[in-house]
Amino acid sequence: MPMLRPIHAARAVLFGAILATAAGAQGAEPGAYATAVFGLANQSDQTLTFAGAGPIQTTEAALDRGGLAGGALGWQFDNGWRIEGEFAYQSVDSAITGFTAPAASGDGNYASTSVALNAIYAFDLFGSPRTTTYIGAGLVRLTEIDLDVDTPAGERSYSGSGNGFQVLFGARYDLGERWYLDAGLRWLRASSVELDGEDGAPGRIEADYEPWALTVGIGWRF
Repeated sequence: MPMLRPIHAARAVLFGAILATAAGAQGAEPGAYATAVFGLANQSDQTLTFAGAGPIQTTEAALDRGGLAGGALGWQFDNGWRIEGEFAYQSVDSAITGFTAPAASGDGNYASTSVALNAIYAFDLFGSPRTTTYIGAGLVRLTEIDLDVDTPAGERSYSGSGNGFQVLFGARYDLGERWYLDAGLRWLRASSVELDGEDGAPGRIEADYEPWALTVGIGWRF
């Protein structure tokens, strides 16, 4: 699945907001809620730049599938909007070739932990009393981005942090007054993240971080 560019993502959010306004806000009861989220993550191949020990090198990292787990705590307003704070961990498999020593090549994973503040708007797309669709966006603080590489000499790890944004689209199905199920699609982007070598790994790696994920969740309204 091709990755959206930032301008395309912004247009998608704008189009969704227009669609939501046209469809009408879903008048949920105001109050707090909590959601546990799990998903399948993926990421397009990324260009890695290695610097700081010897000449600058550039190669393409082949990235694949992985997983996502997290949770959110939020507040639902009676006008269709909700605000939530979120924590998430996600990881995808990676294969790095083309680097020469001292840069590391091999299989591994590209992972992150993050906190986010999301603004989400719910609307009635299907005309169902139990199902609501939603679209939203969030500001993301990537508290750690970690690239681990298994080399013949042992594991080499590079880590850093950064800021990004994400867009979300999905639907919720009410199981009753309190419980609900959630299914969604999300995409996160952080540009030019700097990852420093750890435990003796030489140099620094710079790369974009832009995973997307299909998620399912279960939640509770307080």
